[in-house]
Amino acid sequence: MTNRVRLGQLGRPYGLAGALKLKTEADPAVLTALEKVYLEGRGARAVREVRRVGSDWVIVLVGVSDRSAAEDLVGLGVYVDRESLPRLESGVWYYFELVGKPVYVFEKSFGEVKEVREAGAQDLLVVARGLRTYLVPLQAPYVSVREEGIFVEPPPGLFE
Repeated sequence: MTNRVRLGQLGRPYGLAGALKLKTEADPAVLTALEKVYLEGRGARAVREVRRVGSDWVIVLVGVSDRSAAEDLVGLGVYVDRESLPRLESGVWYYFELVGKPVYVFEKSFGEVKEVREAGAQDLLVVARGLRTYLVPLQAPYVSVREEGIFVEPPPGLFE
């Protein structure tokens, strides 16, 4: 799945007609534009509909027409082709694009982003430096994401 990006995970069935909850933090513009997804270990499925129900996302896949068929898919990872994602404006990034970027502290090489954790109000960069990892608030005013890397001018104590 090298050119595919994890979009989320299928949750429990929603109703009796084969719909499933979709656990995801993806942008609504991405979700509502979906035409096809890849299910972990099951291949491609056409998307009939993705809609918001309260605070949840619900996905309806072609060929999944009842609750029993939906139950068979619960827990599977959902992936999309990178090329199918909408282009973002300059200076805006998908989280998967940040993984592997070098991190600089006060313009000096520090480490590398290993993952991005969605943590409520403040998403976190997991930065590896040698055998240690550090959590850096992504939306903090002292963090700047650029094409060449992530630049941090941390407050005292962040990397202690």
